[in-house]
Amino acid sequence: MSVSAFTPLRRSRSLARPLDEIAIELTVYCNLKCEMCSVWELKQHGVPFETVEKILRQGRELGATVFTPCGAESFMRKDFLDVVELAHAIGYTKQDIVTNGTMITEAHMDRLEACPSVSLHVSIDGPKPIHDALRGEGNYDKSVATVRRLIERGIDVGLSGVILKESLEHLRPLVTLAAELGIGEVSFQPFQLEISGPDKDLHRFSLMRTPREKIIAELELLDAHARQLGVNIFTESLFGVIPDYLTEGIRPIPPGGCFLPSKFLLVDFRGDIYPCFFMRTDDDRMGNVMQDEIVDVWQSIHHQQLQTLALTERCPGCLAACSDVESFDAAGAAE
Repeated sequence: MSVSAFTPLRRSRSLARPLDEIAIELTVYCNLKCEMCSVWELKQHGVPFETVEKILRQGRELGATVFTPCGAESFMRKDFLDVVELAHAIGYTKQDIVTNGTMITEAHMDRLEACPSVSLHVSIDGPKPIHDALRGEGNYDKSVATVRRLIERGIDVGLSGVILKESLEHLRPLVTLAAELGIGEVSFQPFQLEISGPDKDLHRFSLMRTPREKIIAELELLDAHARQLGVNIFTESLFGVIPDYLTEGIRPIPPGGCFLPSKFLLVDFRGDIYPCFFMRTDDDRMGNVMQDEIVDVWQSIHHQQLQTLALTERCPGCLAACSDVESFDAAGAAE
């Protein structure tokens, strides 16, 4: 694809905006072996602490204030909280940490409490029988107990659920749990085939053969239930396109394109640099932090090309909670 093809959009405000968020896959180890996930099978830590520090400092120089540690279970990495404390100390004002909530000790909480930039998002897949069938016996109680203790310690925490075949009729209990715990926000995202992997029993989790009307009805009940209890669903703006995504595999992106690659960078566990979590083909790889500087990658022609692909509605499309939810929100408000 020629560089000249991107000339009309090169001067757009989106292409010139500063970096907002940087995500680093610190580890793909996990203490659980969830039935619907294959990430834990990789069993590898990401780049060393010294490289993480370099990435975080360069990210701040580019304007980033949001740091998202990601991968599998971040608390599997022994220096994880060293990274969190460093990010807080150098000026990251928001750190979104997704966790299964089964490894967090009181000693961890002591350190988390000293970093108010941290927001934990504990994954709960449904009521106890559903959750434990997917994540292992006893893990629901462990996760909920951790959430209760985090709340007591004044550490910001939310709940995150996945919409898959086993959980579809059991989405509302997560909202009920949030309301009972005094948590004001939850998120739901559809089952992602990429996370599951080709060797899993996809028919067990996939909703491809589920009537679209049934999914719509369940989402409407969920939305009404959340409104009644005063709990905000962060990903509510995605509900209108989730049924087609789950039943037909339609990959929607916001009208006007996705802005995520214009404000975000991902460093995977190998050190490879990508414009988002789902633009991760060989053609999307912009460099590697072991050889390349984040500043140079952010300002590169390749990055401009990938931004333009997303902005002209040619990105692969996703409905993850980490996607461009704000643009879906804006589209809904304009209707």
